[in-house]
Order: sequence, then structure tokens, then C-alpha cells
Amino acid sequence: MGDLMDTTQPLVTVGIPVYNGKRFLNAALDSILTQTYSNLEIIICDNASTDGTAEICERYAAKDHRIQYHRNEENLGAARNYNLTVERASGKYFKWAAYDDLCAPTFIERCVAMLEREPGVTLAYPKTLVIDEQGRIINDAFEDGYDIRAEQPHIRFKLFTLTPLDCNAVFGVIRLDHLKKTPCIGPYESSDRVLLGELALLGEIAEVPERLFYRRFHPMISTSACKTKRSIAQWFDPSSSGKFSRLRRFVEYERSLNRVPLTTPQRVFCSYQLFLFYQRMYLEPARWKRVMQRVKPRVGRLTVPKLSQLKKRAAF
Repeated sequence: MGDLMDTTQPLVTVGIPVYNGKRFLNAALDSILTQTYSNLEIIICDNASTDGTAEICERYAAKDHRIQYHRNEENLGAARNYNLTVERASGKYFKWAAYDDLCAPTFIERCVAMLEREPGVTLAYPKTLVIDEQGRIINDAFEDGYDIRAEQPHIRFKLFTLTPLDCNAVFGVIRLDHLKKTPCIGPYESSDRVLLGELALLGEIAEVPERLFYRRFHPMISTSACKTKRSIAQWFDPSSSGKFSRLRRFVEYERSLNRVPLTTPQRVFCSYQLFLFYQRMYLEPARWKRVMQRVKPRVGRLTVPKLSQLKKRAAF
């Protein structure tokens, strides 16, 4: 299979983090190996599986030289295992592939074409079909809503704060040099969404208007198998206590605003949009109304005129 590779195409690294994925792993690997885009390196990071995952990976690696199989001596948690696939990547572009999801044959081809055509795009992802344990389509009208197209980073971040909470777009194809500017997947709940926010600051996120991603829902998916906040946190990081995850996410969003080169007005604007997002999601309406009665006149007097004036300048 590797002999048919078109090495004139940019190299794409596909990172497959897995733990006890025996049930669905064969199908996931087949969907990557049958991609119409062939210049791939496939990096599997096995998080000390105990169910026969290793045997599957070794068998596939023996058949296709594009596959590199790495096995951790112990379970490092999902976040560290996801990030190991990035650390070992050498492609121009990078894609995570979960052991239980499927990709249509043209998934990578269509996403790479978008990235090659539009240098301002950091991440390209296709539309989603939701499937069940048996691979039957259970939702053919799912909308990801992450098509974030704007020239200025603070406007993209505002659009990001208005997107749905589902993070299927993180399984799209990403410019590796941009991804490596971020912490990738953090060791805390919903760090994939924090990552998408930082990627939106680094460049546009573009949706390929074809349903090429098959997201599988089943009883052992992390959001279903982990019944408590603590268990979810420990899925990401085995040493986590599971406390203060909402505060942790807010802090990490703010850290991303400091990592990306923004002007001070842009950073203030993004922080305000983040504040609005948190109040929509978490504050009680009555409490928010009381807060805004005190804050809104001050914000309007001090912030809005500055932003509206600076918006006219090219630097903003």
C-alpha cells in the first residue's frame, strides 16, 4: 500500500491515541488506510491497553510501513497520550483520529485541499454524521457550527464563543506548526474546546461542506463511561482531583490570549467576549442582570469608545 504514496503531496500525520480500543480499532484503522490522500504517517500511541489492542496495532504496523506503533508502559491519561502523537509528528499537517470514529475516504484529501488553497486557514474539518455502535447513522443533520471565517483574530474569538459546545472540529486537519504553538490537549475537562479557541486566534477554522466524518456514540465513549466530574477529570489526567474544572478552563482561555500575539485592545475585547460566554453558560439570569446593571454603564463608557476608535486603525 505504501508503494502507491504520492510523495509530492504534503505529508500528513495522523495521530491515533488509544486505550482498550479492540472493539472499534480495526474499522478506524481501515478508514485511515483507505484514504484517497496517501502521503501519510500514522502514529498510534497505546496507553497501556489490556484488551488485545496491542496485537491489532502490531498486525497493522507489519502490513503498512506508514504506521508507527508506540506503547506506553503505564496509562498516562488521555491528554498526555493525545499529545504524544503530536510530539512524534513530522508532517506539514496533523489530524487526530479516535479509535472509535470513522473517516470517509476523501476526508483528508478535501481538508488538505482547503488548507493548501487558503493559507489563512489553520484548521479544516468536514461536516459530521453521527453513528451508533453498529455503524448505523443516527443523525444525518448534525451541524458543528465551527466555520469561523474572519481576518482579525479578536473577531474570530468572538465567533468562537458563539459556537456550539461539541468539539468534532478538533478531529479535522490542522497546520502542525500552529498546533505546536499551543499546549494541545490540556489535562483537564473540555480542554479540546480551549484548544479550538486558541486555534481560532491563530487562524481561520474552515468547514468542508461534505459529511465525511462519522462520529460514533456508544456506552464506552468517555462522556458516557465517566459518570462523575472526578472520573472525567481522571480520564484526562489520572492524578487529577476533579476540582475547579470550570475555573481551570477560564484560566486556560486567558492564558491562550496571552500566548497569541494580540494588541492590548484585542486582548481586552477577547476577555470581555469570554466573560459574556461564561455568563451565558453558567450564571443565573437574575444574578447576571444585577451584575450587568452595575457593570454595563462602566463597560460602555470605558471600553466601547476605545474599541470603536481603534477598530478604524489597521493595527486592530
